[in-house]
Amino acid sequence: MPSPRGAAAQNMGLLLMIAGSAVDSTSGLFTRLIHADGFTLASGRGFFAFIITLAVLFWRDGRKAPATVWGIGLTGLCIVLLNATGMIVNILSLSYTSVANFFMIFAAAPFAAALAARLVLGEKLDVPTLLAAAAGFAGIAIMMASGATGGGLIGDLLAVLCLATYSGIILLVRKTPTFDVVPMACVTVLTSGLLALPFADFSTVTSHEWPLFALFGMVQLAIGNFLIFMAMTRIPAAQSGLLGILNAAFAPLWVFFFLGEWPTRAALIGGGIILASAAAHLAWTMWQAPRAAAHRDMSVRA
Repeated sequence: MPSPRGAAAQNMGLLLMIAGSAVDSTSGLFTRLIHADGFTLASGRGFFAFIITLAVLFWRDGRKAPATVWGIGLTGLCIVLLNATGMIVNILSLSYTSVANFFMIFAAAPFAAALAARLVLGEKLDVPTLLAAAAGFAGIAIMMASGATGGGLIGDLLAVLCLATYSGIILLVRKTPTFDVVPMACVTVLTSGLLALPFADFSTVTSHEWPLFALFGMVQLAIGNFLIFMAMTRIPAAQSGLLGILNAAFAPLWVFFFLGEWPTRAALIGGGIILASAAAHLAWTMWQAPRAAAHRDMSVRA
């Protein structure tokens, strides 16, 4: 049973996760409000996010900030490149498919990471996870089959590519469980802006869209990610799967409320399967976590 202080930290973590997901999931809305191509959106968002993350880094570390950035090392650089690539692919995907499709496909990210860990690291894949993954990928197949006939297949494929980059990040993080989030975030958003820059065309951005661009980078990307990382330091690892579920719930609501965009039938069916499997697996993982911890305590005492 967690202590009162531990319970308070966990409750705060859940609130931060909800807030972070609500902010982070607005990416689909911003891609609809700003009439620019995907590379322009990704580049501008990265540069505006860099302003906030750089300010946070210097506020925290002062003159030691350059040394902190240098200290991320080779593994950190690999995580940065994968994460920055995923950020660009995320925006490109949202330019070609519906917001509901992208976020519901991405809700299967924990399953993709578990399968990647099985293939690369040899980690055991339990039966509930395997069943949930099969259901999740069946949901993805339904959505992608609809995309093939409805013209959104490219966006759905890019969403699956986001799953691949996420899985790579998880594998690297498991090999390096302790790393400094602030410099990593700072370098990542800058890298995403630079990678997309050669293909961007900012001349297409109108004067009234620049404030939206600033909000896109500074609020959605920078503040949203900081809230999520703060949440992950306060909640058990078993609850981290909440991110994909909450994002998949919030994102369609944003675009429906502001733009009236409603998910297709295939998105509702396939997404429903993905979310149901993800929610069931999350509940099972949270139920198993205390039992696993008690078992480890008994082993240590023995």
